[in-house]
Amino acid sequence: MENPKLTSDRAERIINTLRDNPGVEMTLGDIADATGIPIADLGAYLEDLTDRDMLLRRTTDDGFDVYTFPVAFQRGSTGVDER
Repeated sequence: MENPKLTSDRAERIINTLRDNPGVEMTLGDIADATGIPIADLGAYLEDLTDRDMLLRRTTDDGFDVYTFPVAFQRGSTGVDER
């Protein structure tokens, strides 16, 4: 099966969802619920955005991939990770 094409509208919805929830790690299901994008397509979109360094992906100890918007890209950010 071919990867679905990531449109600018869908990329913007994904990025805005994560950017508007700073510091929150969101799962594939969380992002699908928030954006209305089908999970079947969302995985490929998230892979594309992480490959472009527009989102960060981390795998939790229990094997779930979670996504965040890079702190350095947050509006008003000093670029310093304050964790």
